[in-house]
Amino acid sequence: MIDAASGTIRPARITDRQALNHLSRRVHQAPDGYRRSLGVPAPSSGGGRFLLSTLIPSWMPLRSPSVHLVVEMDGELAGSCRAVEEPRGDDWVIIELEAIDTPAAAEIRYALLEAVVDAGAGRGVSRFHAACADVRDNLELFGQLSFMSYAQEEILYRPPEPVSGPRSWVRKLLSHDGRAPSSTVKREAAIGHDGETQLPLRAAGAPDAWHLFDLWTHCTPPAIARVEGYDAAAWESVGHEASVPRSSLSPLMHFSGVDAWLMPQDQRAGGFAQHAAARHGPHYLRHLVREGADGAQFLRSVLATMGDDAIAAGILSPVRTYESMGMRAAIATGFEPVGRVTLLVREVRGTVRQPALVPAIHS
Repeated sequence: MIDAASGTIRPARITDRQALNHLSRRVHQAPDGYRRSLGVPAPSSGGGRFLLSTLIPSWMPLRSPSVHLVVEMDGELAGSCRAVEEPRGDDWVIIELEAIDTPAAAEIRYALLEAVVDAGAGRGVSRFHAACADVRDNLELFGQLSFMSYAQEEILYRPPEPVSGPRSWVRKLLSHDGRAPSSTVKREAAIGHDGETQLPLRAAGAPDAWHLFDLWTHCTPPAIARVEGYDAAAWESVGHEASVPRSSLSPLMHFSGVDAWLMPQDQRAGGFAQHAAARHGPHYLRHLVREGADGAQFLRSVLATMGDDAIAAGILSPVRTYESMGMRAAIATGFEPVGRVTLLVREVRGTVRQPALVPAIHS
């Protein structure tokens, strides 16, 4: 354990900004940095094209940190751990857990994670969520503190493509968030080589919550659905907030705007796509496809609707390994795997116990 003799755990301060940037670079640019950090996205056999540090600036997460602790050793920062509140419920998400390359790296990370969990328990947190590279160092560390792995997620990446014609600064200004207006998003490359027509998409919002919940229930194994605990009301905000459905990337990336669409199919939702425009780097796409739907054509229509800015920036898409329809659709539309992560959860609140029976007192 880290103690006063070897290091000090304390809350991060605004004056730590430069030191945190330096720590993040040291960890994530090291060849084995994914073993001393959450490592999202994890390296793959083909080699990663980008680093986690390019997706999440060290000091400014998407949501203000609920708790941010650091380890200071010999006047320098040796580790950092952050957890942020989820927009709904009492859950927290751990978005950072890293340590410098030192023999005590595992101890530093354990001490930080334990301290954050203790802080959450004191604030009434119901559950902690985390996503980490599928490597032994991470899984053993989280397992020691009673985190349970419940799913795996493949990180898919669609490399940037040149857009047809110049990117107009006027068009970008009119879109307010870097995305093209709807009148300019038709893109032949996304429609298909044979000129197939786009599928009809409908903007998804609160009135579609039940249909989206039904689609998610269809795509998700019951055991995982119980862990994530969504109800129909949780899907009302999908058109402007990217916290539902859960993914490893949405807490990390900075979004300037969120859109969502669904594909009607026999009075149900046959497909769902949630696009978020990132302030820097690749855009974000989360999608679900019902069994029997044309997933590839659905995603081609989604890509066309997302517009040229998304195509030119590249797109990251997390897909659960059990979502076979979504995986096939993504591969068919130019996405390729760049890493795999494990999703973990830890219950903080104890189960409510029935009061014990006690003998009656007779006067």
